[in-house]
Order: sequence, then C-alpha cells, then structure tokens
Amino acid sequence: MSARPLPFRAVVLALPVALAACSPFHADIPPSHVTIPAGTAAEASAGRVDLTHWWTDWHDPRLTKLVEEALAANPELRQARDRVEQARAYTKMAKSSLYPTIGATGSIAGGGMNWRQATPPLASSIDPNLGDPMTDGHLAGVGIAWEPDVFGHNTATLKASRAMELTAQDLLHGAHMTIAADVASSYLSALGISQRLALLDRSEQTLESLLAYATARFEAGQTNQADLESIRAQIEALRGSRPVLVAAYDTFRRRLAILSGRTPDNAPDLSGPDTFSIPAPPRAMLPSTILSNRPDILLRRHMVEAAAQRLVGAKTELLPRFGLEFFGGDGRLRFDGIPGLSGTGGLAALTATLPIFTAGRIHAQIAQADSRLDEAVAAYDQTLLNALAEIENASEQRSQLDTSAAALQARTQAASTAATMSHGLFEGGQVTLQDVLTARLRLIDAQDELVKTQTARALSTVRLARALGGGWSASAP
Repeated sequence: MSARPLPFRAVVLALPVALAACSPFHADIPPSHVTIPAGTAAEASAGRVDLTHWWTDWHDPRLTKLVEEALAANPELRQARDRVEQARAYTKMAKSSLYPTIGATGSIAGGGMNWRQATPPLASSIDPNLGDPMTDGHLAGVGIAWEPDVFGHNTATLKASRAMELTAQDLLHGAHMTIAADVASSYLSALGISQRLALLDRSEQTLESLLAYATARFEAGQTNQADLESIRAQIEALRGSRPVLVAAYDTFRRRLAILSGRTPDNAPDLSGPDTFSIPAPPRAMLPSTILSNRPDILLRRHMVEAAAQRLVGAKTELLPRFGLEFFGGDGRLRFDGIPGLSGTGGLAALTATLPIFTAGRIHAQIAQADSRLDEAVAAYDQTLLNALAEIENASEQRSQLDTSAAALQARTQAASTAATMSHGLFEGGQVTLQDVLTARLRLIDAQDELVKTQTARALSTVRLARALGGGWSASAP
C-alpha cells in the first residue's frame, strides 16, 4: 500500500519547525589585544592558589568574625543577590519565547433585540415575546500561538540573557571581594592607630618627665628658657596630633559597623590586643590564572558574549519571521423563538513577515550592535590591564615594605639597646637623666615608624589578596 502524500498545508506548517534555530549568522568576536605573560616555571608549578577565605590566614578570630558578619549582613550584598534573582527571572522570560503560548478563553453573553421590520400578528399570536426576543450565547476554546525560532533570533536573545545573568553573579562575587578587603583594611588600620596612640601617650609621659628634669636644671641655672620652650612645643605637638588619630580610629570603627549592616553608633568594640601578625604574601601564580580568579574580568568576558549574541539577534532581523496560530473551541448562539446555532471547530494559520523597507533602521541596529561588541572587547582589555597592574603594584609594594620593615626593625632594636645601655650608664653616674629620656624618645620614635610601616605592609597584603581575586568562590551560586 502506497503512503499518502502530506497535505500542502501540513507541509507549510511544518516548514518553520524544520528550519528552527538554523541561523546563518555567527558572531565573530574581535580578538583581545592584551598578551598575558607566560610566567616562570615556579609560577607554573604553583598553580592556582585558593584565596576564597584569605583572611583566615591572619589567624585573628576577631578579624574572621568581622568579615563573616559583613558578608552575611551587608546591604550591598543583599542588593547584589537581588540583582542575580532578577537576572535569572529575565533569563526564564527569554527562554519562554522558544515555546508555544497556550491560553484558554471563554465568554457568555445575553441581551435583547429589536427587529427592524414589524412582527406579523400571526407570529405574535404564536410567541408573544418574539417582538422583543432575548438572545444568549457562549464561546469557549483553547488558543495556541508560537513563533518558531527559524533563524535563531530568540536563541540569541536567550544566550545574551544567560551571559547577563552571569554578569550579575560576577557583580555579587566582586562585592564579596570588596567588602572582605574593606573590612580587613578598616580593622587593621584601626589596630595600627591604636598602637600609635599608645606610643604617643608614652612619648608624652617621657617628655613630661624631661620637662620636669629640665625645669629643675633651669632653676639651678644649668640650662636656659629656650630648652624648656622646645620641650613644651614637643608636648603640645603630641597633644595636637592625638585628636586626629582618635578621630581616624573612630572612623574606621564606624566603617566596620556600616559594612556589617549596623548603625554607626553600634560600632564594634576593638579593645584588647592591638597587635597583628602579617602572613606571608600569596605564593606566585601564573598570570593567566587571574582570568578565572577575578570576577571583574569574568564580568567583562560575559559582557562580550552577551554583546556577540545581541549582534546575532540584530542580524536576524533581516530575515523573515514566522508564526503559527491555532484556535479550537465550542460555541452556541440562541434567539428566543428561533432555533439556536452551536458547533465545535478549529482554525490554524501560518504568518510570515519579511522587512522590505525600514529606512535603514535594521542596518543601523546591526552597526550599533557591532560597535558595542568592539567596545565590550576594549573594556575587557582595559580591565585585564588594570588587573595585571594591580597585582604587580601590590606585589612590589609588599616586597618594598618588607625591606623597609626589616630596616626599621633593626633601627628599633638598636634604639632599644641604646636606651637600655643609657639607663645602665645613668645608674652608674656616667650620663644624665636627660640622656636617658632622650634615648627613650628615640626608641619611641623608631617604634612609631615601625608601626606605620607594619600597618602599610598589612594593608598591602590585603590589596594583594584582593588583586589576585581572593574573597569569593568560583563554585558559589
């Protein structure tokens, strides 16, 4: 038995389905103009370093608690999470365009009707209501509409939406990085200022002792008024600098409160040990690893992908678009005195739209999309260059500060030895109390310089961890 040929309308309706997503267009992404350094053999063997929770390397429970509290309650992170949910919802909406839309409809109507011609008397005697008959009816059915993605327009839109969803996640991960680094920087800066305040108080006490000693010598005629005024000037300078340090200390505490989603008056209590141990900098990594370590670079990469898909979508506007529609239902219409009409049926239609004249609108949209793709690649290159510079700068700064801290540590040790020897000589009657107090002041000054350098060294370590993409996990949602 021979097979029956398909009806012509079945072939026409099946054609868009068979051609669906057969787009003749592809986005050629312009190449990046930035060449990633190859790296050394040591960097290659080191591989990728896990910096997801880099702050735990400081072994400071208070720092860990502050960072975790901020990551759990920071309002900026909540906003970033909401933007991720919005992007996911938009992706679902874009995906829905690939499927048919099915809907049900129904209606019931009723009313009266006046005939244009007079009702015959005989008809009135048969049905007195025929002169003003009532009418009622109903209609119920199911409608299906679908635009087959013949040339990939909707698919390109979906891919662009997915890429933008990833950018929302990248923004969330970038916020994680920034907040963790901001908390650590504020905390370590506050501890550094606390150490400097303690040294300032010691310096003021030492100068007070020196002033008392100089006053006694002045009364004995062994010194002059200028020496006394010089010491008083140093004391007043210290007293003048103290409020500035206190204000900076309170500013960092309030910053920690804001980062944790609290009001400034609920700033955390940082009383207690104000010393910190600076961990070793992250070991060397291949420069190419920042491509997957830094959310800002991933964001730019995903924006390039989105721009490429938008270009594909713009080009498909040059091609025809097809639509399939179907309606099936049941209905009834009845007039009083006249037999009612009822029936069940369906209607299918194929629509096709081809742009012929748009005054250059479609070509302008294509040119715009192409320009935006090139702009996205340029932004990717710029972000990559900035990332490489940040890593290089933070790494070099940490190295230079390590050298400076070692020299200041040696200076502090020498000043401490000199102060101890001076005190021994004073007890042996070989030097005056002024010599002892002066040596002590030199020691405090060396310690203050060391504290400032150590604080800068700690902050450069935080910047390096952030520059290397620390503070988030690639497996995070």
